[in-house]
Amino acid sequence: MSENFPNLGRCISILDRLMKMYYDHGLSQFDIGWGQQFYAEYIYDHPGTSAQEMVEYIRVDKATLTKSIKKLAEIGYVKTVSDEKDKRVKHLYLTPEAVPAVRQIKKIHHDFYAALCDGISPPDIQLCEQTLEQMMENINRKVWHRMEEYHGKQ
Repeated sequence: MSENFPNLGRCISILDRLMKMYYDHGLSQFDIGWGQQFYAEYIYDHPGTSAQEMVEYIRVDKATLTKSIKKLAEIGYVKTVSDEKDKRVKHLYLTPEAVPAVRQIKKIHHDFYAALCDGISPPDIQLCEQTLEQMMENINRKVWHRMEEYHGKQ
């Protein structure tokens, strides 16, 4: 079975690069790209979210999240509001200037997904999604476990 990994890894790598190119091109007029689109959309769909909620959902380290949120704030797309009860907690909101960018993100999602799935039956797409989800979970457990060990959080 392991002899199949190079092809699977190559396919995943190529899809990743093509997605980045597709999104970067589609979002170029909004001063954001692949790296920020996940965060902008999540805040749009979950106004008032915290950084910790986003770390857990998107499965990204805090440093990467902080960098992306900082970029979105610098271009005027995100504002932070301190929690009334716990000033250490910051709630994230999109500004009105970010809404057109998020609408474009959602359009790109739709168009990319349609192109990605062209000619593939719905049951095959569903099976592929389920398989990729399981693969993601398998690797996620290994990676996050190691990160917690590295940061002393066993």
